[in-house]
Amino acid sequence: MALVSDHENTQNPPNIQTLPAARIWEMLKAIDIAMLVTHSPEGPKGRPMSTIPTPEKGVIYVLTESESSAARDIRVNGAVFLGYQGRGDYVALIGQATVNPDQGLVKDLWNPGAEIFWPGGPAGHDIVALEIDPGHADVWDGPGILRGIAEIFAGAVKGKSPDLGTRGQAEL
Repeated sequence: MALVSDHENTQNPPNIQTLPAARIWEMLKAIDIAMLVTHSPEGPKGRPMSTIPTPEKGVIYVLTESESSAARDIRVNGAVFLGYQGRGDYVALIGQATVNPDQGLVKDLWNPGAEIFWPGGPAGHDIVALEIDPGHADVWDGPGILRGIAEIFAGAVKGKSPDLGTRGQAEL
């Protein structure tokens, strides 16, 4: 049964299971945009960023300009948070990031989305790769919006809590 809250006295007591890391990587690959939160001098700072999960290397990449606020923040403090949401799935993960200036890596990661933001390729824009080593991930592996709405409606009619997916966690 899915959880709607962490409160012990709800109809759905917490039962957070460990999920296979492979399932978390699948979820990350299916959701392009994440909120990347860094530690800035003013406090936590979030911005939506397109991510490039690479489970074969065990890292998540983000392309950005060398002097972007994200790159500047990470050079000072590499602790980051990534929040993903898509098709009923939610992933919140913490990680340790570094700024990788390797232009060979940037070229390998280059994709049509990057081309939209930086026309003409990475060379003329001083692009770097943020390399995120993910640690702990908390997830809600949900059914998708239509099934979720149907579960909520059925639960209301039957007087039962809806099954909105599985809460889980993993170490990546």
